[in-house]
Amino acid sequence: MKKVGTIGSGWAARVQTPLFTEAGFEVVNVKGHDWRTLLDSDIDLVTITTPPSEHLEMSTEFLARGKHVLCEKPTALNVHEAQELVAVSEKYPDLMALIDHELRFLPAWRAARERMHELGGVRFIEVRYSSPARGDRSREWNWWSDADRGGGILGAVGSHFADAMRYLVGEIEEVQAMLVTMIDERSGKRVTADDFAAVNLRLAGGTCAVMTLNAVASGPDEQAVITIHGESGAMRLLGAELFMAKRGEAYARVAGEEMPKLPGNSMGGAFGSGTIELARALKRALEDGDRSALAPAATFRDGLAQQRVLDAARRSSSNGGRWEKI
Repeated sequence: MKKVGTIGSGWAARVQTPLFTEAGFEVVNVKGHDWRTLLDSDIDLVTITTPPSEHLEMSTEFLARGKHVLCEKPTALNVHEAQELVAVSEKYPDLMALIDHELRFLPAWRAARERMHELGGVRFIEVRYSSPARGDRSREWNWWSDADRGGGILGAVGSHFADAMRYLVGEIEEVQAMLVTMIDERSGKRVTADDFAAVNLRLAGGTCAVMTLNAVASGPDEQAVITIHGESGAMRLLGAELFMAKRGEAYARVAGEEMPKLPGNSMGGAFGSGTIELARALKRALEDGDRSALAPAATFRDGLAQQRVLDAARRSSSNGGRWEKI
């Protein structure tokens, strides 16, 4: 049985540890400050779910020790660090160096990629994510509130949707953004990370896209949605389901299932379902030598491409909302 080390007391402990165990791995979880205890351990793979400011150091150290790496998104603090991660990973071609965009492994998302041609060309993409998770002003300050550590809604959620656009439709070429910190103080400390983001994007081939993301909604938690409009119809991704519609007709489910009750699944997305699918693919790759099981996976190069989008959005917002090339 292959062994996985998960780092972190949040997502790693609550979601990855039980789901990787269910997938057939032996799993050991450590808190973020204890990560070095895994460097010379007998783990085969490490998952890094600490703040983005720590991703470069940890990934570099584990790859150097011969461990496969699954690094949480966003990839790093900035493009420079993401480029360093790519360079490091290419020194170890036999090791897996992946970014945790687990939604790529959902059957619904894989079906969407396979059926994209049925839309007859993509006109525009709409993304909406609305959550009250950080809307309570009494919620304590933590690293998510600190831009210097990689906190904020753009990195936490926008990274997933930027990757989704690249995975499903094509490369992003330009970005225009407004990033806002609506709750600017917690626990008596200044909040520097964004909790609201409105992002416009232009993709190769002329496709337009818009993302509206917030973690400070005053209403109920709402289901995140991606809608892709084409020349002859549209497709919509909701949770673990794919819906399609011909022009002027109602949506009908064509792939996936109602979101099961798993750790990590929420109105924001079927991240738990994606995690167990990814874990099963990793098990096939590690135990059976079937690297093709990881065909949907996001590599460190994909992580760099995603980081370019985030950096461009931040430049745009700080420059009065002007369009920025990737």
